[in-house]
Amino acid sequence: NGVATWADTGKVHIWDISEAIQQLSSKAGGSGRSWRPTPAFTFEGHPSEGYAMAWSSRKAGHMLTGDCRHHIYHWAPTGSTWSIDKVPFKGHKDSVEDLQWSPSEDTVFASCSVDKTVRIWDTRCKKRPMLTCSDAHDTDVNVIAWNRLVEYLIVSGADDGSFKIWDLRNFKSQAPAAHFQFHTKPITSVSWHPDDDSVLAVASDDNTISIWDMSVEADGDEAEMDLGDGAR
Repeated sequence: NGVATWADTGKVHIWDISEAIQQLSSKAGGSGRSWRPTPAFTFEGHPSEGYAMAWSSRKAGHMLTGDCRHHIYHWAPTGSTWSIDKVPFKGHKDSVEDLQWSPSEDTVFASCSVDKTVRIWDTRCKKRPMLTCSDAHDTDVNVIAWNRLVEYLIVSGADDGSFKIWDLRNFKSQAPAAHFQFHTKPITSVSWHPDDDSVLAVASDDNTISIWDMSVEADGDEAEMDLGDGAR
């Protein structure tokens, strides 16, 4: 029952929310007491504040945090606390905006940045990423999401309102599997459907959310996509 939060002080806190959950689930509908917890753990190693954070779905307690100075740190649980390697992952040149663990590999994760790149990493190698898509977008890359049903597909969303789908088997600049320019303001969130490998949702600062089905043939030349045998 732990959650993690970023603070504008540059600190990352872990909180035990067991008591809060117990209050919400009580038969009386909560005791009405205020809940003023203290962090169960705090990491002060980031040189600045940040936005990127991701818990691993494959290894309990493992987490990644990325800050506005391009540093990425890997957290590993050690009993009731966490161990953070003080050497960050090196590669990005600007703020790390989002992080995503691989749905199938324990040590693999993806990151995106204001430096317009999307990178694929292995936690066992901090000196360089395994794969880098330079100039993934023409503007800041704000968000990414890894398809958990077709594990070689990643979607990324950018400041110019565009989003792209990448095939990791052919992961290079100017070669997305699909490129969509529909929203008029920055993309703020992207998410694949948990049970349908071809459906995703995209949210934008233009106050709209769009739902896309990649199995439906696009009209005209708006977009072309070939997902291979792994998707419908």
